Order: sequence, then C-alpha cells, then structure tokens
Amino acid sequence: MKDNKIDNIFIINKQRKFVLNKKKIKTLARFVLSEENVDNSTGINLMFTGNTKIREFNKKFLNCDTPTDVISFEGEINNGTAGDVVISVEKAAEFSSQNNINFNEELERYIVHGILHCLGYDDINPTNKKKMFKRQEHILKKWAEIQTENVFTVLPRV
Repeated sequence: MKDNKIDNIFIINKQRKFVLNKKKIKTLARFVLSEENVDNSTGINLMFTGNTKIREFNKKFLNCDTPTDVISFEGEINNGTAGDVVISVEKAAEFSSQNNINFNEELERYIVHGILHCLGYDDINPTNKKKMFKRQEHILKKWAEIQTENVFTVLPRV
C-alpha cells in the first residue's frame, strides 16, 4: 500500500556500511516537515554518503576541502521540494563513537538538522544557531516519544 505522505521523499544511498530503513527515514522526514507546517505535497531529497563523497560536495559547493556532517541545499517549496540534504553516515558514526552518543539518535539529528536548513534555518550567528538547535532538539524529543525502531543498522564486517 502506498503512503502518499512519503512518496515524494527520496532516499539516495551512496554508502554501504549501514543498512537504511528507508520507510523510517521517510517517516522522520515527513514528521519534520509536518512539525514545520509544510504541506504533504512538498517533498525532499536525502542522500546518505561517506566522508569521501561529502568532502567532494563540501569542496565543490562550500569551498571547504574537509568532510562534514550535513550539507543542505534549499529547494523551492512552491515547486514541490524543500531541498536536498547530504549526510555523512561515516561522520555520524565517528562523532557518536567519540562522544558516547547513540548512533541512530545522531543520524536522526543530522536528518532533522539538514531539513531545517532547507526550510530556512541557519546556524551561522549565535542567535540563529540557538533558535535552530532549540527547534531541532524539540522535534527530536517529540520524535523519540513516538519512534519504535532504528533508522540504521550496522552491517557485519566481512
């Protein structure tokens, strides 16, 4: 059965270390859009990569030759897309391991963060950063209350 609320949320997986629960990711993305009062007809594109690919994007679009966690590109909501989000799953794994944070929660944070950027939030100056992070954590708290399964699972090494 199709779920029209998530049919316009597209997942591109360019990494192979983790298995993506695409339906769960799409549900989280729709949840964030709904929390921001974005109509169900508006979609978003989410790409999951490793550090090498996100470093290429960072260099090409932001003139910064290092890997990063999330890069977002605002779309045109009037044309049906909130934008594009590129997420380094590898960076999330590194950060969560180094900081003793749950890996899935960190990835969910990256997804929410990227979508909020697409919707016009920014974290460049301290005032806007505080506002964005407060909103991000509020959405994540509400999401945690209703979620029942992980967004990612670790693949066994072969």
